[in-house]
Amino acid sequence: MDLLLKNLSWHDGFHLLQGDIRIQRHLITEIGSTLQPKKNEQIFDFKNHFLYPGLINSHDHLEMNLYPKLGTPTFNNYVEWANDIYKPAQSPLLEIQKVDIRDRLMWGGLKNLVSGVTTVIHHNPWHSLLGKSKFPVKVLKNFAWAHSLQFEKDILKCYPRKINTPFIIHGAEGKDEFAFSEIAELDRLGLLKSNTVIVHAIAVREGDIELLANSDSSVVWCPASNLFMFEMTAPIQELKNKIKVALGTDSTLTGSSTLLDEIKVAAKTNLADARGIYNMVSSIPVEIFGLPEVNIAPNQIADLFIAPIKANDYFENLQTLDPADMAMVLIQGEIRLLDVEFENKNSMTKNSVTIQGRHKKTDIDIAALKSRIEKKVGSKILNQNPLWVLLEV
Repeated sequence: MDLLLKNLSWHDGFHLLQGDIRIQRHLITEIGSTLQPKKNEQIFDFKNHFLYPGLINSHDHLEMNLYPKLGTPTFNNYVEWANDIYKPAQSPLLEIQKVDIRDRLMWGGLKNLVSGVTTVIHHNPWHSLLGKSKFPVKVLKNFAWAHSLQFEKDILKCYPRKINTPFIIHGAEGKDEFAFSEIAELDRLGLLKSNTVIVHAIAVREGDIELLANSDSSVVWCPASNLFMFEMTAPIQELKNKIKVALGTDSTLTGSSTLLDEIKVAAKTNLADARGIYNMVSSIPVEIFGLPEVNIAPNQIADLFIAPIKANDYFENLQTLDPADMAMVLIQGEIRLLDVEFENKNSMTKNSVTIQGRHKKTDIDIAALKSRIEKKVGSKILNQNPLWVLLEV
């Protein structure tokens, strides 16, 4: 599918630019001020819209996004939370666990697609579905992981053989001495290295930050989840000055419905400015996880989204966006989500969904997916999940 996207505005890292973008064979092939249509191109006019690189969600558990928030906060650490909510013989865990893993993963993929995410870091075992072209978003495959120090029987076996393979682990998730001990324990075990990615890192003191910095480890910040469970979050102002910090949603068990919601939560903490938060969902995770560059430039992969200009500043505008604002989401040059305002007769996105009152088209059969899930779980439970009610069919 060849596309010509006209009258867009975007930022190249230094300046705000305006013009047209040509996309062919999964790539941005040409940028100009007055590009002329070619034969068989689909043409879309996006006046008064910003073009963004597809966002990167650096922490999600894709199959766990059918749950409502669970647990009775506040907790001292993640073990307390897990013990509080893990009741597999009771509702809602009982019903949701009956849903086919592929449908649960697809639902997690949709959560990300509808908010302009094109790549997700999934913190759980790899499933073959995640690498299929029909999956809503791209998912990092080359990584190693452990859940945490407390819930991994042989954590040393989880660490990858190759130093360039990311090693992802929940760490320092809490606010008591138990949580504050974990960074030092990871260091003692030899698990703080340049490929180590600590998710949460709430319970860190100055010495822990130095350990992270000296090892060149990275952190993924999930403020919504942290605030829900512990009424506090990581010391991002100190961390981001010394190490790489990315942003992730966590699952709906504790975190935000979408990455756009997480961005808003991050902004409200005042721990990072608009440009810094933008970097946390773009260039920084590229560096942490060894992903392809996210530049809007010729010969770059066309993982992109387009949304209206609601604030004049490109980076501040990102913080104003909701899923309803997604005009188009492209993954490798293919339209995966399109607002009906821009639909034309040649659009390949045939399935309908309503998001916050805005009608969209997608190549994913959301109606059939929701029907299969609802038969197993029931609407009473599912309607407690804000993501479920966000996507209406």
